[in-house]
Parts: sequence; structure tokens; C-alpha cells
Amino acid sequence: MKTYDDPELQAIAIKLTSDDPGIRRVAVMDLVDSGEPEAVELVIQALQDPDTNVRQEAAKVVDEFEAEDMADALISALNDSDEVVRNSAAHALADLKDPAAAEPLLKALENSTDSFVVSGILRALKPLRNPGSQSPALLRLDDPDPQVRREAVGVIGWLKQPENLPALVKTAKHDIDPDVRRAATGALVYANPQQVGQPLVSLLKDEHWQVRCEAANSISKLDHQAAAPALMEATKDDLWQVREKAVDALGKLGVVEAIPVLGECSKDSMSNLRKAAIGALGTIAHNDGRPYVVTALDDPDPDVRKLARWAISKLDAAA
Repeated sequence: MKTYDDPELQAIAIKLTSDDPGIRRVAVMDLVDSGEPEAVELVIQALQDPDTNVRQEAAKVVDEFEAEDMADALISALNDSDEVVRNSAAHALADLKDPAAAEPLLKALENSTDSFVVSGILRALKPLRNPGSQSPALLRLDDPDPQVRREAVGVIGWLKQPENLPALVKTAKHDIDPDVRRAATGALVYANPQQVGQPLVSLLKDEHWQVRCEAANSISKLDHQAAAPALMEATKDDLWQVREKAVDALGKLGVVEAIPVLGECSKDSMSNLRKAAIGALGTIAHNDGRPYVVTALDDPDPDVRKLARWAISKLDAAA
């Protein structure tokens, strides 16, 4: 056993060699309070402990330490036989955000076939924005596991490279999993309307409502003014959640032509949609919207009435 200069750390190291797994587990918790850089070695040792509870405890505390060496240990822990350890390692990897971890992560990704492991590695690579992750992430867009494809979309979106847009558009429009399509739709916001505007408009008619919501949200972030007619049509969607997102987008885009449509939405039976409509009318702040906002001052929902008063102030300021 290695000898440590710090007496406290040495005492913890001795506990980690105990035959009693309960003592070893307590030793892991003591490592968090030690504050010594060398404690990382003992955490890595605990991640390989034969007792599941000890490994679980080690996996829970790894995010308290910042060290390049930790990446390899966490990648190994993704293959642990215990689900709690695997999940904790995956979360810890995502929180590591150490650029030095990119190399071992990419190496592990190249050699990994387990979907859970691949997903965890991709999630950890996303915030690092390492150029080397582009090719493997693009390849994983065809993975049979939807979770892997979702994480691959995240990596590609964070890289913000124009050459990746065709692959993201294809995924947003054609992936069989709605969560993957939704992720890809949201990832398109780093482009410009000329590049992805038309695909986003078509996604307002996706069969899954969450994709339609995400499309409306992305359109507003891109300030895609040409999408206004499609958004106005989306205010008639069967689901109020989609109508709400379309109304929000019209407000953020400042579409004056949409005021009559927004006025109709301000009378909807769903209070959330009424709030969105009054908020949009206040954001546009055009006097044509005033009659709808004034009517909303008597709305049965106090939140709508409060928002109507705010919208009146915006209209008055604009006037």
C-alpha cells in the first residue's frame, strides 16, 4: 500500500484496505472532506472495489474531484455490473468537462459497442466541443439505439459546424424516434434561416407534437420571418401545446399580420394559450392588438389579467 504524507489521507487509505466493506464505504465518504489532490487515486481504487456499495459510494463522489485520470476510471465504471454505479459514472462523466478527458473518451468510443457506454461517452464529449468527436458522432446517427442517436445529435449540435447541417436536417425529418427528431430540430438553431428555414417549416407538421413544438421554438430563435404564415396555421393545431409555441414564436418574431390570429387565441378555452396570446400581443406592441388586450383585463384567470396589464403598458409605451 502506498504511504501518504498527509496523516488524514493515510488513515483513509488504511480504511480502504479493511476487510469490512462498511468501513471501506465510510472511507470513501471521508475522501470528499480530505481536499488532497492525491485523494483521486483512492477514489479510483474505490471504483474498483469488489463490494457494490463501496463502488456506488465512489461513483457518487467522483464529481467532487477534477482530474484527467478520473476519465479512464469513469469510462471503466460505465461497464460496471451494478446499474447505480453505471448511471452515476455516466452523470459524473457528463459533469467532468475537462478538455484533457477528450482523448480517452474518443479512444473508448472507438472501441465501445455497448449502447449505454456509447451514450455516456457521447454525453461527456458534448460540452468539450472537441473537433475529433465530429466523425464518430456523425456515424452514430445511424446507430440502432435511439438514445445513442440522441446523444450523437447533441455532440453535433454543440460543434456548430455548417457542414453537419444536412445530416441534422435528415435526422430531424426522417428519424423513426420522435425524441431524436426533436433533438435534431432543436440542434438546428446554430444555422441561419436560409439554410434550415424550409425544413423547420415542414417540421411544424411532424406527426409528433413535441417535434412541432420544437420546430416553432427553433423558428423563433432563428428569427425566421418567412415562417410567419406557417406559424399562423400552426395556431390551429389539434394540441394546445403546439398552438402555444406557435403563438410565442409569432410574438417573438413581431408579426403584426398575426394580430387577428393572436386575438382569436386570446379567447381560447385554455388559459395557457390565452396568456401566450396576450404576451405575444404585448411583445408586438402594435395598437391593433389593443382591443384584445383590453378585453383580457376581465379574463377569469388572474395570470391572464396580470399579463394584460403588462401588455397595456407596452402598448402605451409604444404609442
